[in-house]
Amino acid sequence: MSVPDIANPWDAANVRNYWIAVSFVTMLAGGAALAASAEVDQVGQRFSRTHLSVAKGDVVQFVNHDDVTHNINVIDEHGTATDKGSQKPGTSIEHMFGKDGNFTVRCAIHPKMKMTIAVK
Repeated sequence: MSVPDIANPWDAANVRNYWIAVSFVTMLAGGAALAASAEVDQVGQRFSRTHLSVAKGDVVQFVNHDDVTHNINVIDEHGTATDKGSQKPGTSIEHMFGKDGNFTVRCAIHPKMKMTIAVK
């Protein structure tokens, strides 16, 4: 193992240490930027949960394990809906909850599919 030559910034040991430090800082920053996630399955034309609590900025993944197409709508407390579009069997859709509040999640195709998500 070589000792860094502080008089020569291009010394191999200095360059190696620099890239190790850059990689470590990038890993920490990238990890902090990633929001926690939760998964909600859809099977039997139902959501696997009726209620879920997440933090602001979290991403919820809706996975269609059903044999039919679904259409997820996320509705905020003011009645504003975000239509996530058609979701074929075997696919997943993600939604990032960027503000606090209570949200209703429904399937536009199957009216009995309903759940609530509390975001704090």
